[in-house]
Amino acid sequence: MPKRMLKRMLLLLASSLVAMSPVHAEEASIQNKLIGKWINQNQAKGGATMTITSVDAATGQLRGKYVPPSNAAGGKEFDVIGWVSSAPPREKADNVVVVSFSVSLTTYGSIASWTGYLKDNRIVAMWLNVRPNSGYDWDHITTSQDTFVKSP
Repeated sequence: MPKRMLKRMLLLLASSLVAMSPVHAEEASIQNKLIGKWINQNQAKGGATMTITSVDAATGQLRGKYVPPSNAAGGKEFDVIGWVSSAPPREKADNVVVVSFSVSLTTYGSIASWTGYLKDNRIVAMWLNVRPNSGYDWDHITTSQDTFVKSP
């Protein structure tokens, strides 16, 4: 067998092994779990929607669109950018995928950020909304918790 052909076969074999490695499979699994439409389970205002369109396996950066349910920004699309990270499960520990994402709600001049985790097809996250105009100096930052459920 010519040396050049042997090198080519070894490269193909090596790339196949990388593609089947548990780390690569885990990254693809995280992408599959996150990419898609998510509905915020906020009962008071109705559900906002977030569509995650990409998750970069190398950096963990996620991108997508966010659509608020009501008020002046209701129905308008805003860019979402964020991060996802994970670690191999440890014995006797609860393991989740950690997620963080932000939206600049230009209609209001505010920025909303969520940080939480993905588990059982749900993103559970604390959010902060920072707004430029408020009735009080202590009221520029609001916070609470949201749960996003993946839409079928």
